[in-house]
Amino acid sequence: MSYCGLTAALRSSADKQQRGPISKQRNQWLQTALIEAAKLAPRWNLQLAALHARELERVHRNRATLAVARKLAAYLLALDKSGQPFQVRAPLAEQVAPLLDRAG
Repeated sequence: MSYCGLTAALRSSADKQQRGPISKQRNQWLQTALIEAAKLAPRWNLQLAALHARELERVHRNRATLAVARKLAAYLLALDKSGQPFQVRAPLAEQVAPLLDRAG
């Protein structure tokens, strides 16, 4: 996750740890792509929409988007580790209907 630039900077001293903004030591292009994808992903995936909504209740919008970006990165890493080719799956009808209602 740190290579993607999706982890917070950590400052620690005398058994105290403080998290700061996201780390600047990253792959800038990968971070940008994941953040932009995370802004759109909740519109098309109910699991990511639920994660985004849950995080919005706890923290502000940018942190919620960051949580979705981390989940997307985890999906990509799992796909890479599996060695299987990516398979595009048609969304279930019950997942598509609420999305179309929101868009229209």
